Amino acid sequence: MSQFWRFLLGSAAGLTVDLVGFFLLTHLGMPPAAANATSATCSITVVYLLVSRYTFDRSATIATYVLFFMWYATSIAFFSFAIEVISTALPAEPGLVKVASVPVSFILNFAFSKVLFGRRRTED
Repeated sequence: MSQFWRFLLGSAAGLTVDLVGFFLLTHLGMPPAAANATSATCSITVVYLLVSRYTFDRSATIATYVLFFMWYATSIAFFSFAIEVISTALPAEPGLVKVASVPVSFILNFAFSKVLFGRRRTED
C-alpha cells in the first residue's frame, strides 16, 4: 500500500476520533469550544502515531510530535479563518467551503509529513 493511502487511512482514523469525541463530549455537557479542543488534540495525536509508524515507518519522538502538533494546530487555525472569510465574502454555505478545503488541507498535511518524517517507507 502506498504512503498516500496509508496517510489517508491514518487521517480518516483521526477524523473519526475527532467527530466521535466531539459529539460524545458535547452530549456529556462539555461546552463546544472545550469539546472541540479536546477532540482535536486527541485526533492529532492519533494521526501522529499512525502516520509516523505506519505511513513513514518512523518511531514517535517528542520532537517530531511537537512539530507535528504545531503544524496541525496552525493548519486548523488557518483553514478555520479561511473558511470564515470565504464563506462570508462570496457568500457561500460554510459547510461547502469546509468540504472544499479538505483536499487542499490533506495535500498540505501529507507534504508536511513527508518532510518531517523524511525517508520513504519501502513498499511491501
